[in-house]
Amino acid sequence: MGKEELERICINCNQFFPASMGEAAEYGVCLNDETLDPFIDELLEDRKTDSCQKLLNRIKFSGERDACDDFEGIEEIEIDDNSPIGLALSRFSETGELDLESLEADMLEDRISNIDMKSIPVDVYASALRSSDPEERDLGITSLAGLISLGNKEAFNELFKFFKEFPPPTTLPEVHFKLKLLGYLNRPDARTLLISELIDELYQTVSNNTTRQWISEIFRFLAQCPYEEIYELLEKMLSEKIFSYRLKIKIRRLLDQ
Repeated sequence: MGKEELERICINCNQFFPASMGEAAEYGVCLNDETLDPFIDELLEDRKTDSCQKLLNRIKFSGERDACDDFEGIEEIEIDDNSPIGLALSRFSETGELDLESLEADMLEDRISNIDMKSIPVDVYASALRSSDPEERDLGITSLAGLISLGNKEAFNELFKFFKEFPPPTTLPEVHFKLKLLGYLNRPDARTLLISELIDELYQTVSNNTTRQWISEIFRFLAQCPYEEIYELLEKMLSEKIFSYRLKIKIRRLLDQ
């Protein structure tokens, strides 16, 4: 008997993924959707959708709908005998035991193995940074941050540009927001860029009880930088009249270290 041809609907496609671990399986998302790229590792490794559930809820659809031209029937999967999936199926054939959760994770891992996170486009996330909707803006930030952690330089450039455009904080929520952005950008290969920007922040930020945490974080960052990259900038600040006596004490302490 010949193989029965699968119906060309999304649920029979390799790229179909359940929209929720606790929801009926006929609702899902397409792994080819670029908005999911920053979260694929998390979906694979943790089997959780918490961090991107709102996104999944927004883009989910019924798996019963007709498939697009990119349809990849699940019956056409080629499995390397030495791959995680191949070894799992080999064990199943020998013992009759199969860990379905592990097998599904292995299948997802194979699907994303050819995705180059370092070079995927980031335009959609960069556009979200300018959204008037706070949730959409935060989603753009966390998406870019995820890609930055995977080595995507364009994602870093977009988030760094947004960081520079955001004015020095004057309220506590703005301080916390700026701290979060710096945390995403603070990477060893970006410190030279950040040094110049954070020194500029010290010139522009009004020093008071509200901004104390932000200023302290800048000094903690500078303390981790090579001395030869910061000492001239700090010595220049000591001659500036705009800085308070207390702030200059911090500068001197940092230079002494």
